[in-house]
Amino acid sequence: MQNKLKSAFESMLLNTGAFFRRQQWKEIFIFIFFLLLSFGFWLLQSLQQDYERRIELPLRYKNVPAEWILSESNPKKVSILLKDKGTTLMYYSWNAHFNPVDISISGLQQASDSSLLITNRVLETAMSKQLISSTSIISIEPCEIELHYDTLSSRLVPVYTNLHINMRPGFQISDSIKISHPEVRLYGSSRVLDTLKMVKTKLITLEDVSKTRELTTSLDLPEGVKSENETIKLTIPVEEFTEKKIHLPVLCLDIPAGYVLRMFPSSVEVICNIPLSQFRELTVEKLEIIIPFAEFEDNQATGRLPVRLTKKPSWVTNTIVVPSELEFIIERLKHD
Repeated sequence: MQNKLKSAFESMLLNTGAFFRRQQWKEIFIFIFFLLLSFGFWLLQSLQQDYERRIELPLRYKNVPAEWILSESNPKKVSILLKDKGTTLMYYSWNAHFNPVDISISGLQQASDSSLLITNRVLETAMSKQLISSTSIISIEPCEIELHYDTLSSRLVPVYTNLHINMRPGFQISDSIKISHPEVRLYGSSRVLDTLKMVKTKLITLEDVSKTRELTTSLDLPEGVKSENETIKLTIPVEEFTEKKIHLPVLCLDIPAGYVLRMFPSSVEVICNIPLSQFRELTVEKLEIIIPFAEFEDNQATGRLPVRLTKKPSWVTNTIVVPSELEFIIERLKHD
């Protein structure tokens, strides 16, 4: 059975080959070849002539003031009629990638109290940047645009960082984090702005930090709210830390006349972490423990009072006072 099928298939191939080798088919193939060649020459000749074609380009409005919000009814694209050789128009159809046409708001003519006029000349100049120099713009629809906008309410609010930092062992943040814009002006509806007392940066997570970091981040703004500052720069000072111990007197500077205050102990030991670069800078003069006399009076019943630092540089951290509380006696002097 298989041999019969094989023989039949070979016979069919031989008959087909013989059929196409006939003189008549040779002439048909030659005719088709020259027909296609003629069509190619005709197409090339045709593409050298000028044609017109309409395309659509998206619009992108730039340099919009922060206190403005553009109306949703503003045109988002324009239709332009182009004239050029067929090869160029074919390129636009098949290969060209058109970016949005950038229209800068600054310098536009004021059309009304709440709109600007984008003239035909402005549109044509912006669109020409994406076209080949030989291409002519025949028409633009719409030929000019009245750009409508609304003015937003504004409010100045402080900026807070939103950081999650894991330090490498032995390293700490050595000073306050510097924010390029500690306050920013926000724009939006008064209903939303009235609820905002501050604004945070977007969450930043840092791991194994062992050196000063400079970051650029954006603000975490509610929907419909804009900021005059698109980005915020943060500087996070980081240093290796060490421990230092200092003996410090406990002071009370407002003891009334006729009273004697006795504290036990009258001085304490302060243990703290400081940047390695500041080790010699930390002296007794930079630390202070002052307790108002009124606090002693309020705690006369127990005769004990907690001790805490009342003055220290910002780079001093993890302070421990030993002992953490003192005992005291208030004596009233007797007059003769």
